[in-house]
Amino acid sequence: MLLLQVTKKLAEQLNIKTSKDQLVDNDLLYSWHAHMFLYKRRKYVLVMNNKSRYNFILGGLVKKDFMKFDELMKNGIRKNLLADGFDTKVVDKYMEQCDSVNYAPTSMRNIISQINDTILITKHMWEADEIQPPDLDKTNRRNNKVPFLQLPESHSLDAMKNGMKNVED
Repeated sequence: MLLLQVTKKLAEQLNIKTSKDQLVDNDLLYSWHAHMFLYKRRKYVLVMNNKSRYNFILGGLVKKDFMKFDELMKNGIRKNLLADGFDTKVVDKYMEQCDSVNYAPTSMRNIISQINDTILITKHMWEADEIQPPDLDKTNRRNNKVPFLQLPESHSLDAMKNGMKNVED
């Protein structure tokens, strides 16, 4: 099961109610936080893994995208792991465990602050690139090379690679 902890802003957009009762004991590798933000009047969602801080952005979202958010999330995870060079068999095995999505409220303040920092860095990069709309593939590759001081590996991509070693077994 995939646990998706969403901010109040994203929960309202998804038109769902979340409560602490929905928090389930889940492997942190299968738990993600998500937050919606605006950039030049377009909606984006930054999604960050609870264990590795591996993250990606879903962009240019409209109302119909939020109606099929489960599918959008799963496709986003798969697409970004493959784009970052993860083995297809390992990604497939990981995705098998993500058959259902459980929504819950955010619970880790340190992840929320790291999400906000990543959004700030992203917006600065987008302003510097001056490419509109922003190149999300380029952004997602760059964001996972930004150091996180709380990680033993320092980069979220390396932390996710180490976490995915357990999926291979």
